[in-house]
Amino acid sequence: MYKIHNVADNLSLIELVPPIAGFDRFIGAWLYQDQFSFLIDVGPAVTAPFLLKALAELNITKLDYILLTHIHIDHAGGIGDIARYFPKTPIICHESGIPHLIDPTRLSQGSIKTLGDVGRAYGPIKPVNPDLLLDAKGFRAGNMTALATPGHAAHHFSYKCNQYLFAGEASGVFLTLPSGQTYLRPATPPRFFLETSLNSIEVLMAQKSKVICLGHFGVYPEILMNDTDSIFVLHKAQLLLWYRLLSKKVQQTPKHDKAFIFSCIDFLLRKDPLLAGFTEMSCEVQIRERDFLKNSVKGFVEYLEFMADNS
Repeated sequence: MYKIHNVADNLSLIELVPPIAGFDRFIGAWLYQDQFSFLIDVGPAVTAPFLLKALAELNITKLDYILLTHIHIDHAGGIGDIARYFPKTPIICHESGIPHLIDPTRLSQGSIKTLGDVGRAYGPIKPVNPDLLLDAKGFRAGNMTALATPGHAAHHFSYKCNQYLFAGEASGVFLTLPSGQTYLRPATPPRFFLETSLNSIEVLMAQKSKVICLGHFGVYPEILMNDTDSIFVLHKAQLLLWYRLLSKKVQQTPKHDKAFIFSCIDFLLRKDPLLAGFTEMSCEVQIRERDFLKNSVKGFVEYLEFMADNS
């Protein structure tokens, strides 16, 4: 299933819905047409047929570039399928991701180990022709430039073009709920380093972009916000809040097992005002979010353990 959201004359968000309960309005690919045509992220393999149908509906027969913010399979798992349909289109990603797209065996195995049934439901990743893959470092085409923004993943890139900033998952997961309330969740899976994420947020803030295009999910219209409401200011404060809250729990609790992780999730749902929208979500979406919260908290706890061991 897919849905096309026309954000501007030259910008479309293609919502991709995998056959998993609670995953609507969560995964998207961006089509931006300026001097060149760009597809930013492609979603998982299971939704690749939907993405191709959407591009056909938008009369896209040629893409100049496919830009990957990172190679996690909800953003890049369908790249092998899409590349077969656009066999001459260069694919831009972090250099460390290139070997995993040429031979996705380890990427697939690691994704299933981390995500379990969700990883399997995302579908098998097909290999990509090595000749199509280019390092994002220093990339520029027209007004589109690549920005190294490690944090959510060490190999994460964002892309800027004119007033638009395609931030991937560098500023967490931002959702607008039916009531209009918003929900912002850190995307901090292992291996997470707080300082690295904070530095990347500073890079994104410095762009002063008017419209933020997110991997999860949709558009954040910075042009309507003042500095205190910026998604980057909010997310930076949220990461620092998690650091303060979880530092105390890690110090006070000797055993950091699964039960501890689950207790941290419940604690954060009570204490973090940017997670307050969780109570408005359907049961299916709450299950999805708890699953991703588990990875985010685990990344934070392992970071705090690392810092304690190396202090």
